[in-house]
Amino acid sequence: MLDSLKHRNTKHTGFLSIELALVLIISAIIAFAVVQQQARSAKSSVAKIQADQLNQVGDALNSYTDLYRRGISAPGDLQVDLNNDGITDVTIPETPVTGNEGSKLTPTIENLIDVGLLPASFVNRPAASDGQFITRLSILPAGCSMAADNCRIEGYITLNQPVTIGGQDGSAGEFDSDIAGDMLSFMGGNGFTTLQADTPATSAGGNFTVALDIDGNGTTDANTPAGIPGVRVGALASRYDVRNPIADVDFCRGNRTLNWVNSGNSCTTVIFNDTPVGYRFVAVDADTGGGAGGGGSAFIRCVYNPNANPPAQLSILSSCCQNGNQACTPPAVP
Repeated sequence: MLDSLKHRNTKHTGFLSIELALVLIISAIIAFAVVQQQARSAKSSVAKIQADQLNQVGDALNSYTDLYRRGISAPGDLQVDLNNDGITDVTIPETPVTGNEGSKLTPTIENLIDVGLLPASFVNRPAASDGQFITRLSILPAGCSMAADNCRIEGYITLNQPVTIGGQDGSAGEFDSDIAGDMLSFMGGNGFTTLQADTPATSAGGNFTVALDIDGNGTTDANTPAGIPGVRVGALASRYDVRNPIADVDFCRGNRTLNWVNSGNSCTTVIFNDTPVGYRFVAVDADTGGGAGGGGSAFIRCVYNPNANPPAQLSILSSCCQNGNQACTPPAVP
């Protein structure tokens, strides 16, 4: 009887050991799967942040090409008048002061901050790369004429190092394919990446390619790393608010006088810069706070109206104008 009971206990203990081992194995598998899922989710989050960064700089670069297209196309330095008072506030040189970055065709993050198109808090530090953001622009088509005003600006924002957050060696051609793949889906129709070394970057749908100039010498690089993401910008990018740049259709011409009247007082200013259709800005009367002259400001928008002649016209949304040595309260944004 005792031997039989011992035998039964031994068998029972053996079954418990097997069951416990199976439970531990299954738990380990589940834990590994959970960890893998969490790691993949974390990568996807980083890819989203990186895509958002590229899109933010891409939007700033699109605004840069819209607002200063004629100045970028013309010979010489780009002189930016931020206050529309005829005084140059920011100068971006035609040729970089040092290296290949910081010209009007390769504006840096700092340049875009200086002209008010990126917040001062924006840091040139990509979320998924050890590199930096770089911009590349071209004046097209070849032989376009400033007199005919038919030049357009095309280009892209990209990184100068591949995405490598998983310990990959970018110099050895390695990159994080999970990050690169997720970024393509997050960046939208103008996003691209290099999937293989020494080949042009390609979009997610394969509908366009970009031959990259990472070193900024003005020519396509023969050797490019894999895993370099970016966003295409310019007139031919997939944008809903910009067509081919046609004067008095896609933008309101600059160098013209604008007048407005409030309570019998007349204010005048000169709009120096071209203004793309849909853009809004505040203009200030040239005599604000000066002697007996008018002092005022106006909130203005460049509006496209196919029934007007010309179709693109500056429209005053709100304004104020006062006599004497007083400044108007800035008009409220409608």
